[in-house]
Amino acid sequence: MARPKGTEKREQLKEQIIRGAVEALVESGLAAVTTRKIAAKAEVNLATLHYYFESKDALLIGALEQIIKQMSDALRVGLAAGLDLKACIDSVARNSWRLIQETRNIQILQYELTLYTLRNAEARDLARFQYDAYCRLYEDAFRQGLGLAADAAAPHLADLARFVVAGMDGLILQYLVDPDEARSERGLNQLIKATQALADSAA
Repeated sequence: MARPKGTEKREQLKEQIIRGAVEALVESGLAAVTTRKIAAKAEVNLATLHYYFESKDALLIGALEQIIKQMSDALRVGLAAGLDLKACIDSVARNSWRLIQETRNIQILQYELTLYTLRNAEARDLARFQYDAYCRLYEDAFRQGLGLAADAAAPHLADLARFVVAGMDGLILQYLVDPDEARSERGLNQLIKATQALADSAA
C-alpha cells in the first residue's frame, strides 16, 4: 500500500534535516554546532527543525543513526557470501578499515558524540546505543559473509564483533592522531590474526 503523499513528504524533510545535521556536525564539530547552523545546512527554518526534533539529543540520535546506516551499507559492499570464518573476519576487517580511512571527519565526530553522551547524564543511553549498533554492524557483516540468516543462533559472532570493535577503536584513535599508513596496516593485520585465533579457540 502506497504511503500518503503528506507522510512521504514529512519523512523526506526529516531525512533532509538529519543530513544537514551530519554535515554541520562534521564541518563545525559537536561543541560549536548550533541548531541555527544545522537548519542552514538542511535549508529549513528553525521552527521546522524544532517541529521534527524537539531537542538537540533527538537530533543527535537521528544523525548517529544515519551515520551508522551509511557505515553498514558501505561495509557490506564487495563482501562475498559463503566464506569460512577466518576469511570472513579478514574481509570484514579490511572493508571496515578502508571505510574508516575514507571517512576521517566522520570518525572524529563519532568520538565527539561518545564523549558528549558520557558527560551528559540525560544522554548516556545514546552512548550505549552507539556501541551496541557498532557491534551489531560487525556481527551482521560476519553473518552475511558466512551466509547465515539474521535469526540464526551464533553467540560467538557477537563476542567476535565486540572484540573487533574494541581493537578498531584503538587503531582508529592512533590513526586520527598520527595517520601512519604502514603502522596502521601492521596493526590491522595483528587484529585480524588475533580475532581469527579467538574464533579458533571458541570453535
